[in-house]
Amino acid sequence: KHFSDQFKEFKESARLVRDKSQEKFELLSPGLNISSPQVLCEDRQSPPLLGVNGSSEDKLFRSKSADMEKSTEKEQMRKMLSEGSICERNPEAELFSLRDSNAKLVAALHEANSSIDQWKKQLAEYQEETVRLREQVAELEAQSGVSASSEELTQTVAEMEALIRAKDEEISILRGKKPDIIQLEREREEACQRMQDLEVKNSELEKRVRLAEGVLASSQDARSRAESAMHKVIETLDVKIYDLSDLRQNLAKLLDK
Repeated sequence: KHFSDQFKEFKESARLVRDKSQEKFELLSPGLNISSPQVLCEDRQSPPLLGVNGSSEDKLFRSKSADMEKSTEKEQMRKMLSEGSICERNPEAELFSLRDSNAKLVAALHEANSSIDQWKKQLAEYQEETVRLREQVAELEAQSGVSASSEELTQTVAEMEALIRAKDEEISILRGKKPDIIQLEREREEACQRMQDLEVKNSELEKRVRLAEGVLASSQDARSRAESAMHKVIETLDVKIYDLSDLRQNLAKLLDK
């Protein structure tokens, strides 16, 4: 209903602009019919001719009258030309206004068509649901073997109307929740970004752990090598100590002799 009212409003405004433009053309069209200088000169009443032997005052009056008529003629020409330029500018403004109104009408038509398609789809869904409810009612009537009375039919119609109102309210609620859905989508994108950042940090930590394990393995190898070298040194010392002990015993025996 909103789009149909808007369409009617734009249509009425376009009609008013068109009528107004037509009236201005009719009012200003006489200003464009500029007569030629010859016609103006013919239509203008010529002053009476004086004799050749007229006085100097008559000659001066005649020259002043001619100058005044020429200036009046120039004034009329400038006025008519200015009116013609105004007539040329006004149609351009009216044409721009008509184009603007036409663009608004086209936009309103597109919006109305999209809304009509959406409501047609919802109406088809309601019709399908109504058919399904009627089939259920018919099945119940067939199972019970009793025909539905007028009160039951009225109740069924009331239930279907209530269902349609509930669907309309649900659609209104969903339209009202549209910004919330946009907010949730934004929060989901932020959460995905945080998860990606955490994955990058986890990858870096895994690299550090592997590096630490490599260093630890290297240190364990070095420790094993050091322990092996120490065992060898201890074994060598044991041999040397045994040799020294044997040598001491031999020296003691020699001293006893």
